[in-house]
Parts: sequence; C-alpha cells; structure tokens
Amino acid sequence: MAAQGQMNDILIIASKEFRDYLKSKRFILVGVLYAVMALAILGITIMSLNYMKSMGLMSDFMPSQVLSTMDYLNIILVLLAVIITADTISAERKDRTIYQLLSKPVERSTVILGKFIGCLGVVSFFYGAGSIIAYVLTAVVAGVVPSGTDLLNAAMVIVFMVILFGVYVALGILISTVTKNPLISILGGIVAWVALYFSNTIGNLIGYLSLMNGGTIILGDSFAQYPLYAKLLIWIDPISHDIVSPLLAGTADKVGMPLWANVVILLLFTGILLLAADGLFKRQDI
Repeated sequence: MAAQGQMNDILIIASKEFRDYLKSKRFILVGVLYAVMALAILGITIMSLNYMKSMGLMSDFMPSQVLSTMDYLNIILVLLAVIITADTISAERKDRTIYQLLSKPVERSTVILGKFIGCLGVVSFFYGAGSIIAYVLTAVVAGVVPSGTDLLNAAMVIVFMVILFGVYVALGILISTVTKNPLISILGGIVAWVALYFSNTIGNLIGYLSLMNGGTIILGDSFAQYPLYAKLLIWIDPISHDIVSPLLAGTADKVGMPLWANVVILLLFTGILLLAADGLFKRQDI
C-alpha cells in the first residue's frame, strides 16, 4: 500500500510538472525553435534524397532515412533537455512553493522522481511528435508504405532517444538541487553540456592523433585503436552512445560497444545522477 501511495504521488507530481510546462511561455519558445529546426532538416533531407534519386545515385529512399538525418538535431535537443530541467527545484525555492510541496507527507525522493518523469515527458513529447510527423511526411512524399519491420525500427529509435534524454534530464535535476537561483541553474546546465561535448571532442582528437603514422591516418577500425584514456573521454559524453544511425542502418556501433551496452550505460548514467540528486536533496535544510 505504501509503495502504491508513493507511486501515486510520483505520478501526481509528474503530471503537474508536465501540465505546468505546457502552459509556460518557455514551451512555446522551445517548441517553435525545435519545430523550425526539424522542418528545415526534413525539407533539406527530402530535397537531397530526391536529387540523388533523380541522378540515379540511389533507389527509392525509406522514411527511416529522415530519422537518421534528424539525429543531427539530438545535440541541440539534449541541451534543451538540460535547460528545461535545470531550474525545476531551484525555481520552486525562489518562488517558495517548495515549502508547500514538502509540507505534505511526500518523501523527497518522490519529488525527485516525479519531476524527472514530468520533465522527461516534456522532452519526449518534442522529439516524439517531431519524429512521427517527419516520418509520416517522408513516407507520403516518397510514396512508400513502411513495413512492420520499418515501423518497429522507428519505434525503437524513439524509445532509445527517450533513454538518452533521461540522462540529461537527470543531470538537469541534479544541477537544480545544488543551486538556488534558476538562472544559475540554467547556466550550470549549459556549462555541463559544453563540458561533456568537449570531452567527446578532445577524446576523438587525441584518438585521431594517436593514429597518425608518417602524417597519414591508419585506416580500418580506428576507434578500436584509440588509447584507453581517449575512449574514456568519449564514453563520458552520453550522446556518444547514440545508436540511432547504426540501429537504422544495421551497421556496427561507432564507440566500441554492442548496441545493448550503450543502452545499459545510459541507464546507469541516469540512475547515478538521480541517486546523487536524491542524496543531496535529502541532506538540504529547506
């Protein structure tokens, strides 16, 4: 009964977080920004593929190809995930609504999980809606009816992306628990996103330099030849575990792990960040 009551509290907090965000001006701003970027990529992709088809460079393209191209938007969307989430708790501190929430018989871990699910729902809504619309429009333009396997792969892409976004939502919540000012929280989220991105970039740069032999790059499975510390710098960045393109193309993963291992790594990242946020939140005197 206690577990059921806690789950109900989590869902109540999550639904409130989701509804409040849908009513906010930030939702409109972020939504318009993402919609413009998604439509631009969709248009460019369709025109490019049609051109390649007319030149005889490829046969009919599949709707899944637009999902692979939209994968380039993920680096922006994970930044939005951090920005959306980074002030969830600090904003309530500033508005003093956190006192009203914690005055009820609600555990602090329930608050963390509720806000995590609600914010993840917002980010997933952006990605899911955009991807489904892009997939359908591409299918109509291409005149292709997706097979059951195609639809399954597309669904797997969306599910995987939700798992990836979960890491950045958890990161935003962690930042929000250690900051008191919403603006500082958002800036901290941006700094964390930049740090992770540069960790990946520096790791790849070190890896490429390690492959130099007489001024030329050694061809083959280059990532497998990276030094371990370069691989670790890449693996630290959650988006390096993005498997959308390999999943759709049926190719091997690019960071030396089976596809399932990337999913496990992302789930571990999310769990560690949420546990850290929960532990810090419980120790704070609010």
